Amino acid sequence: MRDVPANKSIRAQDQHLLDEAWRLSRSLHGDTLSVHIPGMFVVNGRRGRYRAISVTGDKCDLGCEHCKGSLLRTMPEAPTPDALLARGKEAFERGDHGILVTGGCDSAGRLPWKEFLPAIRRIKEETSLIVTVHAGQVDPDTARALKEAGVDQALVDVIGDDSTAREVYHLEGGVSTIARTMESLALAGLEIVPHILFGLHYGQKKGEDRALRMLRDYDLKKYVLVVIMPAAGTPMARIQPPAPLEAAMFLARARMDLPSLEASLGCARPRGRYRRELDVLAVAAGINSLALPSDEGLKEAERRNLRILHSETCCSLGGPFSRGDPL
Repeated sequence: MRDVPANKSIRAQDQHLLDEAWRLSRSLHGDTLSVHIPGMFVVNGRRGRYRAISVTGDKCDLGCEHCKGSLLRTMPEAPTPDALLARGKEAFERGDHGILVTGGCDSAGRLPWKEFLPAIRRIKEETSLIVTVHAGQVDPDTARALKEAGVDQALVDVIGDDSTAREVYHLEGGVSTIARTMESLALAGLEIVPHILFGLHYGQKKGEDRALRMLRDYDLKKYVLVVIMPAAGTPMARIQPPAPLEAAMFLARARMDLPSLEASLGCARPRGRYRRELDVLAVAAGINSLALPSDEGLKEAERRNLRILHSETCCSLGGPFSRGDPL
C-alpha cells in the first residue's frame, strides 16, 4: 500500500524509489523536517542569523568555472584579522547564532587560514557564536590548527570526477586533492559536512555517485546536496541544470545507500519554478532539512504530516537551534 499519493508524471520505478526512500527516512529519522534561513535572507518574515563572511573580499585566484568570484561579491568582507573579529562581535551583538567564514582560494585551492586563526580563536573565546568554515583544501597541520582555534564545522565540496575537479575547480590533483582534505579534517577530529554540487560538470551529472561513495569512509552526521546555478559573467552562465527529478532521484538513491546520514537540500539551487518542483520532490525523497524553502515545499511537508522545525542558520546545523546550544 502506498504511503502517499503518486505523482502521475513520474515513472512507476522512480515513484517506487521515492516511496522507499521516504519510508526509510521516516523509520530512521522520525517525522520532522528542519527548514533553514541562512545568511541575510528573509523567508516568510524570518531573517537568517548566520551570515557568510569573506576573508578575501571578492578575490579568488582559483577562478572556478561556475563562480569566478561571483558568490563572494554577495558577502560582507573581512580582509584582515581585526576586521573578522569585528564582524564576529557585530554578529554576536546582533543576536546571530553564528558565522560562516569563507573566501577565495589561491591557485591550489587553499584559504589564508594561518593569518585568520587568532581572530577565530578570539571570536570563540569572547562570544558564544558557532563558527563554520568553508575549508577549501587543507593539510593535516592546517586542519589541526582550525580545530584548535575552535572551529565547529568544516564544509567541504566533494567532487567524484577527476576531469570535473581539474576543469571546473582547477584542482590539478583531481579527486585525490579532495580526499586528502577529507582525511586531514577527519584526523583532526573536526566535524565535516560534505557538500555535493549536483550538475557541476557544466550541468551534467558526472562523478556525483562516486562523491557519495567517498562519504562512506568518514564518520559523518549529514551531507548537503546543492544544485548548479548558472551565474552571469561565468562560463556557465547559459548552462541548463539537471532536471529537478534527476536531482531528487539522486537524493532517493543516496538515502538508500547512506540511510543513517541526515540529508539536506542546501540553499544553492536554481530559483523559481525549478526550486518549487525540486522542493516537493526532495521532501518526497525523505530529506531531513531544507534551506530557503519554497511555499510548495513547505505545503508538501505539511501534506505529509511532517513536523516543521524552523531555524535561522545554515543547514549544516540541526534545527531548531539557539545560540550556545552544543552541536
